[in-house]
Amino acid sequence: MTDKQIKDQAAIREIFTRWSKAARNKDLDGIMALYSDDICSYDAVGPLQFSGREDYRAHWDRCMAFDDEFIMEPQEPTIRVSGHLAVARFLIRCGMRKEDGTEQASWMRSSYHLEKQGGEWRIAHEHFSLPFDFENGAAQFGLQP
Repeated sequence: MTDKQIKDQAAIREIFTRWSKAARNKDLDGIMALYSDDICSYDAVGPLQFSGREDYRAHWDRCMAFDDEFIMEPQEPTIRVSGHLAVARFLIRCGMRKEDGTEQASWMRSSYHLEKQGGEWRIAHEHFSLPFDFENGAAQFGLQP
């Protein structure tokens, strides 16, 4: 691996650190600063797709309307970089914690496509998914890594 790739991987890891911190703090501007203008997201929370910064910002704004505390606990990402493109993947414990301390959280799968734009890495595509049981169609919330 080249020195440039190592530096790019470190910069991308920092994006995920900033992302999870901003999400936990409900810092909408901090979150949106990490996305490209033409972000396409396949979030676990519907609809099927969010297209563009405005659409995705509105989604995050709706999510932040809840008084509950966000749980965003990503594992260490696996990152591959080639030139101005990168992909990353990791498992993330994601959900909400109520005022009484109860949690509604589960492990999810997460993958990203990032692009270097103007010398800065930005998230261009993200995909969150939750496994489901093929036989009965039920979401598998209780899985552990």
